[in-house]
Amino acid sequence: MLVDYHTHHYRCGHAGGNLEDYVEAAIHAGLAEIGLSDHSPIYHLGDNPHPLPGTAMSQQEFPAYLREMQDVRDRFAGSIAVRLGVESDYVLGWEDHYRGLWRQYPLDYVIGSVHWLGKWSIFSPELPPGRTPEDIYEEYLITTQAAARSRAYDILGHLDCLKTRGHIPDLSITPRLEETVRVIASTGVAIELNTSGWRKGLGEPYPREELLAVCCHYGVPVTLGSDAHSPQHVAAGFPEAVELLERVGYTSIARFEGRQRFELPLR
Repeated sequence: MLVDYHTHHYRCGHAGGNLEDYVEAAIHAGLAEIGLSDHSPIYHLGDNPHPLPGTAMSQQEFPAYLREMQDVRDRFAGSIAVRLGVESDYVLGWEDHYRGLWRQYPLDYVIGSVHWLGKWSIFSPELPPGRTPEDIYEEYLITTQAAARSRAYDILGHLDCLKTRGHIPDLSITPRLEETVRVIASTGVAIELNTSGWRKGLGEPYPREELLAVCCHYGVPVTLGSDAHSPQHVAAGFPEAVELLERVGYTSIARFEGRQRFELPLR
């Protein structure tokens, strides 16, 4: 029985569907659990509580999101396990902020994702002025290590997402990348096999097979996430994902409840 812990909904401004639409899609897909994990508010871009309406919910909206998740979980009890989550940014130097923030709420898990290097989005087609792919990649990996060490997160999101816009200059297992995996392993945080890379035309998920194999080698726990932005994408690519996980040596995936990790067999 599989889980999908990475889903987005209307509140983030660039996804469609209500929370219950995703739960119903998960039931239809035969999942054991569905995680609700919309983008958290953005905090590091100044005092505006809603600086990028098409990217994430407003800071004032989070309590309503939590209440709605709890209501949906209770309404579907007995049909499927609904887990309460959030995909949180991690920004270098903001460890205390995010660690303290998510401890306030009764969440089942928090996905920590590096979407920003300072005020530069990794999804921008152009690099910041004066920067090179090499130093951007170095900063991305250092930031990923800091996210793992922060202990603010249960799962690290889409581990090599910097490749989306072609900003990774070397897709081999470099010494810094292997060091990053070792840091992740030392903290006990899980990663996700995020299947959206296949839907985005990259020809591979996040992380790519070679990197996923290194994670397995170092004993990094893994879970599954579709990164669905519409209900039809719930569990998308999961048969291929299970084959990939088994091919690199994984035999189980992580599930979460009350921010505690448990293991589910892949088969």
